[in-house]
Amino acid sequence: MILVLAGTLEGREIAGVLAAEGFKVLATVVSGYGAEVIPRDLPVEVLVRQLDSVELERLVSEKGIKLIVDATHPYARVITDTAWEVSRKRSVPYIRFERPPVTEEIRGDAVFRASGYEEAAELAVSKGNTVFLTIGSRNLEPFIRAGRESRKRIVARVLPDAGVLQQCAALQIPPKDIVAVQGPFSLEMNQAMLREYEADILVTKDSGRTGGTDTKIAAALGLKIPVIIVARPDYGEIPVTGRMEIILENARKNCGY
Repeated sequence: MILVLAGTLEGREIAGVLAAEGFKVLATVVSGYGAEVIPRDLPVEVLVRQLDSVELERLVSEKGIKLIVDATHPYARVITDTAWEVSRKRSVPYIRFERPPVTEEIRGDAVFRASGYEEAAELAVSKGNTVFLTIGSRNLEPFIRAGRESRKRIVARVLPDAGVLQQCAALQIPPKDIVAVQGPFSLEMNQAMLREYEADILVTKDSGRTGGTDTKIAAALGLKIPVIIVARPDYGEIPVTGRMEIILENARKNCGY
C-alpha cells in the first residue's frame, strides 16, 4: 500500500492517479475539508487525522506501507519532517511532491521577503496600518501579537472551517477582521477584498499557482500595495519532485508493479 499525505489539490490528483494504476492507496488529511476534496468515487482509503511520529509509524506498520508520498502544502514543515524521520526509521522509501514556486522572479521596490513568520510580522506592521494576511491559520499568532503591540489592524483571510475559526477565536481576532472564504480567487476578487479592508500591506506565502499566489501578488501590486513573501522552508536532503512521472516510477519500483 502507498501512503499519500494529502490535503492539497496535488495530493488528491496523485492519490487518484496511483489508484487508477492499480495501487492500493491510503490518503491522510488533517480535516474534514481535506477529506471532501478527495472524490468519493476514487478507490482510495481516506484517514482524517493529524499524525505525530508515533501515530505515523504505527500506521506505516499496520498498513504495510511500501512508499510514502508527501503531497502536503509547501509550508507544511512539521508533517514533512515527521514523515521523513519515520521513513528513515522504518526504511520505507519516501518522496515529496512540491508544486513549483512562482515568486523567484518577482522583484521590485514594493516586494519584500521574510525568512519566517516572526520576521514577516515585524516587517508588516512597520509598513502600514492595515495588514492583510493570506498565510492560512497556523501562523497567525506572531502577526496578532505584533499588531496589538503596534496598534495596527490585522485582517486574516482563512478557510471557512470550524477548526480554523476556533483558532481565530482563541487568538481573540475580532469577527470584522476575519475573512473566512475558500480560494483561490481571481485578480478582481483579490483586489475587491484588498480595497474593502483598506489594506496597506499584503502578506502571503509562495503557495504556487495552485494556491493563487501569482494572482494575489498581481492584485496587490496593481493597487500599489506592497507585498511581503514568507520564504518556503528549506527541506535540505529530503527528496523532492514536481513531476507525476517520478511519483509513478517510485510506486512501480517499490510496490511490485
